[in-house]
Amino acid sequence: MSVTAEPVVVEVAPDDEAGLREWFEIEEAARAHDRPADPPESWAEHRVELTHPWPGRESSLWLAHHDGAAAGAVLVGLPTRDNQQIAIVVVTVVPSRRRRGIGTALLAQASAVARARGRRRLVLEVRRDPGGDSPGWSFVQAAGGRLALADQRRRLTVPPPDEAALTRLDAAARAAAVGYDLVGWVGATPAEHLDDIARLTARMSTDAPLGELQWEPEAYDADRIRSRDDAVTARRGVMVITAARSSTSGGLVAFTAVHIRTDVPAHAWQGDTIVDPPHRGHRLGTLVKTANLAQVRAGAPTVRMIDTWNADANPWMVSINEAMGYRPLDHWGEWEIDI
Repeated sequence: MSVTAEPVVVEVAPDDEAGLREWFEIEEAARAHDRPADPPESWAEHRVELTHPWPGRESSLWLAHHDGAAAGAVLVGLPTRDNQQIAIVVVTVVPSRRRRGIGTALLAQASAVARARGRRRLVLEVRRDPGGDSPGWSFVQAAGGRLALADQRRRLTVPPPDEAALTRLDAAARAAAVGYDLVGWVGATPAEHLDDIARLTARMSTDAPLGELQWEPEAYDADRIRSRDDAVTARRGVMVITAARSSTSGGLVAFTAVHIRTDVPAHAWQGDTIVDPPHRGHRLGTLVKTANLAQVRAGAPTVRMIDTWNADANPWMVSINEAMGYRPLDHWGEWEIDI
């Protein structure tokens, strides 16, 4: 076997299942080393990333080979409907091959792809070890990155640690939510709710605290929600949604979503939660989340943990999650690199 002084970076075609499998194995090796308490990676998600990207995004994948073996990968996501000045980048290096210039080569490739498409900034989400700096944190700092948004991941074990407290929380929310009822579903968004869910989802890019992250408002319509639902299905995922409906207007004014991966059935993650501004102050955020947790537990009894990410600058949602039993797990940060 020949020894390569520098990593060789090659693009993976959407139909290159062997290359996609190498990417999956790189991510799983990093997960087992860096986050051993996390569930395994999902092969279904990796297999369709290039053929079924999230709506409003194009993705390309690049592998780094070093000394004859796959040693790292970078996924480059290019928003196509909004935020067209950025590229969303995920760099992963096999633990045993770190500090050999592989991550630097992959980041350089991502920068080249982004520049060729007229992008001005890279955005990377990086985990920090609970005890302080991590290799990823140090790597992005050395590359000239600036921390734009600090957040934490919290985890809820299922069943929750304090069922009585959760029951009281739900009861108090229901008492405060006079004039609203709940609507829930599993899977694709019903046609009659597409416009409301699109309008509320768009608010996630304007209402949620973003710190110093330079992020433009996102435009959503019914077609984009349908495409989002299709992308979830392609990944063998299921969305469980509970929404609050105004008895006055008949429209949805709040919702929350939990994503379940059917090939990793013990784990789920909490997705968007949003309340329309005119309807805030009625504890609708708490209500839809406690009700949706009950829906998840009834329909997916294999789920044993649910993860959620919250910006440090969002004490309102943090307080709801902690009251439900979510507990801090690790720190993350959204970093920007000018190119």
